[in-house]
Amino acid sequence: MATSNLWGNELEFRRTVLSVVLLVIIVAGVIFTINNWIVGHRVLAFVELLVVVLSLAILAIHKKTTNLKLWSSVFLFALYTVILIGILTASFTSALYSWLFIVPVLSYLLLGTQLGTIYSVLYVLSGCGILTYRHIVHNPDTPVIAIVNIALTLTAIWALSYTYERKRAETVKRLQEMASLDPLTGLNNRLLLGSIFDMLCETLPEKQKSVSMVLVDLDHFKKVNDRYGHGVGDAVLVDVSRIINSMRRRNDCAFRFGGEEFCLLVPDVTPSQAHSIAERLRHSVEHTLSAEGFDAKMTVSIGVARWPENGDALSQIYKVADERLYKAKEQGRNQTVSE
Repeated sequence: MATSNLWGNELEFRRTVLSVVLLVIIVAGVIFTINNWIVGHRVLAFVELLVVVLSLAILAIHKKTTNLKLWSSVFLFALYTVILIGILTASFTSALYSWLFIVPVLSYLLLGTQLGTIYSVLYVLSGCGILTYRHIVHNPDTPVIAIVNIALTLTAIWALSYTYERKRAETVKRLQEMASLDPLTGLNNRLLLGSIFDMLCETLPEKQKSVSMVLVDLDHFKKVNDRYGHGVGDAVLVDVSRIINSMRRRNDCAFRFGGEEFCLLVPDVTPSQAHSIAERLRHSVEHTLSAEGFDAKMTVSIGVARWPENGDALSQIYKVADERLYKAKEQGRNQTVSE
């Protein structure tokens, strides 16, 4: 399924977070690299320098990459590994362990709840294990309460980060559904048409590059509302959407444009196949529609257009399909026009 503009904004949110984090790590990494080189920790300094170089590389591509989660995962893997190495080699008084506190925060902000939880579990528990190993087993003088305080603080930050990201993700998903789905029929609404059409055009193999638009309009629908009431009219729309959903293939995409107009995007079919799909839909609405409270016959008029034969842009395809739809209406309704 393609994404709406709202999801595009969600990706931009993560890109912005990643860019800020990268800048902070680059600055901090340069400082730590210089410091560790001066005090003689040459290996650690070299590893930190590699993280700085990686951060610069990701910063250069993060605005354009389509694999944002992958690069975020690579960056966090490198960053967290260096943090663990630092904790393993530094003394307890260095307070390098405090970098563990950012692990759940960054993991959830950049990777979401599922992958963020995996990273948090892996690195928070590893960090606590290293602290326990270094400063209890090998340094019995370290107060146990110090490790307990660190673990409790990490747990609190972890819980807050997870709760925030889960609630934020739920809100985004709810807004996504409100923005992209027709509340009456559950079909995609017109806002998603452009992004789904582009996705279909871009992802189809070269030899299968065709997308047919089947534009459907209910005949004399105003009379249904006038005679039976809007409640029955809504039931008719819901039943038409049910018929469309039952007929479409897994890769076909159905829309309600508002009112009594529906649309079906059908990739990778011949013109004759697209016409047959439209005819089956027309016949099914005429003979199987069974909306509660509606005892008359409903018919539809259909116009079919095809990308790329009828135009390169969505607006051109829609214009052709719409013209053919109204040609079907002018010719007496309850028919399909596909050329």
